[in-house]
Formats: sequence, C-alpha cells, structure tokens
Amino acid sequence: MTRHKRMRLATWLVSHHLLTLDQAHEVMRAQKEQTGHIRELFGRIAVNKGYISQEALTRAYLEKEREEAAVRPGY
Repeated sequence: MTRHKRMRLATWLVSHHLLTLDQAHEVMRAQKEQTGHIRELFGRIAVNKGYISQEALTRAYLEKEREEAAVRPGY
C-alpha cells in the first residue's frame, strides 16, 4: 500500500502565493529559535508576524486538506 506524503504547510502557502519564500524562512527561523520541547506552530507564528491573517490561514488549511484528500486513495 502506497502512502501519499503530505505537503508541509510552508511549502503549500508559498506555492499558492500566500507567503513569500523569505517569509516562510523567517517563520522557520523563529521556530528554531524557540526553546523547550514544544514549539509554536508554523501557521500561528506566520499570523503573529502579520504575514497572513487568521482567516486566510484557516481557509488555507481547509483547501490544503481538500486537495490532499482528492489525491489519497480510497479506503
């Protein structure tokens, strides 16, 4: 059984022109700078930095899931 690999949110947002590559890298740098075992989620950091609105992020999550569901094999 082949498992479809999910696209990372950062890659999806950049490929759909919702974030620039520089913004995505900045968010990833911010994640790496966090200490402790729990890191803030990519989307939350992007919203906090003002790169994307919460509403646009929510729509992006839903669209990403819809696109990935369309290519997953049926069970």
